[in-house]
Amino acid sequence: MGRVSRASGAPARRRRFGVVKVRDRRHVDLLLLAEAAKGPANGHEMIDRVREHSEGLFELPLGVVIRELHRLVTNRLVQVTGGGPVRRYSATPLGERVLATRRREWEAFSHGLNNVLDAADEVGRRGSGRGRAARAE
Repeated sequence: MGRVSRASGAPARRRRFGVVKVRDRRHVDLLLLAEAAKGPANGHEMIDRVREHSEGLFELPLGVVIRELHRLVTNRLVQVTGGGPVRRYSATPLGERVLATRRREWEAFSHGLNNVLDAADEVGRRGSGRGRAARAE
């Protein structure tokens, strides 16, 4: 019998990539801001949502998440909402603007990186084809 997803009970899909433990502060911040913009959630819920939305690819360590949420609150990008013992976090208007800017930066970076990698692949294909043609002569 196949693996079953914990969240939905549906059969889990095979992953093409392994789990990535995200520890770089800039990446963690971007993921947390994106989740905080979707609505209030506590740290554990954010970790679960990031895992779910990344199809199990991204794993955020709880200690890193707590530390970064406190930093995001200090920088007024995220606010604590609700009362009681469980802290829930949501994006502030400033946090939403920062998220939009960082999304544009990420899209530009990703586009440029893909172009560089595609060019390298093209050179590799031409280079390997030339070697075969030269040997055939």
